Amino acid sequence: MQKKIQAPAASYRPKKRFGQNFMKDRSLREFIVNSASLSQKDTVLEIGPGRGELTGIIASKCPVVAVEIDRDLAALLKNKFAGNERVKIIEGDILAVEFNKISVPKFKIIGNIPYNITTPIIFKILESRSGIETAVLTVQKEVAERLAAKPGSGDYGVLTIMAGIFASVEILRTIPAAAFFPAPNVDSAVICLRPLKDPAVPEKELALFEKLVKTAFQQRRKNIRNALLRFGLSKEKALRVLSACGIPENTRPEGVSIEEFKQLAGLAGAET
Repeated sequence: MQKKIQAPAASYRPKKRFGQNFMKDRSLREFIVNSASLSQKDTVLEIGPGRGELTGIIASKCPVVAVEIDRDLAALLKNKFAGNERVKIIEGDILAVEFNKISVPKFKIIGNIPYNITTPIIFKILESRSGIETAVLTVQKEVAERLAAKPGSGDYGVLTIMAGIFASVEILRTIPAAAFFPAPNVDSAVICLRPLKDPAVPEKELALFEKLVKTAFQQRRKNIRNALLRFGLSKEKALRVLSACGIPENTRPEGVSIEEFKQLAGLAGAET
């Protein structure tokens, strides 16, 4: 029987169901890898290696564990990097991978993230933050702007706050849709996510904090006093809590910082 010859990864056609968009510009791929400040001592977890173009650049600097959900691509990648001891290909869903079983205590993450699962991936990274030094990710520009938004901005919201509890987020550069094949309908951005040494909100206070934040942004056009009323406080208690925090009652949720939400949650919890 004649042996089947496997097509090269570069000829692979992207599959829409996996949200595959391949970056065409090598200089952009090098920018992403260089943004992670890799050394030979590092190990990288790559999310969605695609055709392995980022993988090869990473492997020239340090070991990489690449997780690919597409069975066909995973097979192509194993063939492409056969014999390269710095590259390990795992076929599977990144959301099902247990980060704490990566073979090193600390690692970095690099990836071009499928738009349809960006938020779950971000929160998985945050949940596993103790083992992560930094994450350099290409995400939808709109999501990047929400993650890095400042209080008072229209982009500031639940995602900003819940991510900001555990990490700092910096937008490194934007990337036009034309830089990908096929071109998505929106532009992208490269972000750097750095886990904080100490979360802004202690674990024991997190549930109450999250409840208040989500309550506030359910009706972001309403002021923070209304949010406290829906949270369960009487008007008198709500005004007392706001006064203690030095927050005007007509302030909208997007004008309240993480530290102020923390103070509000603590005092509001004591009043309920």
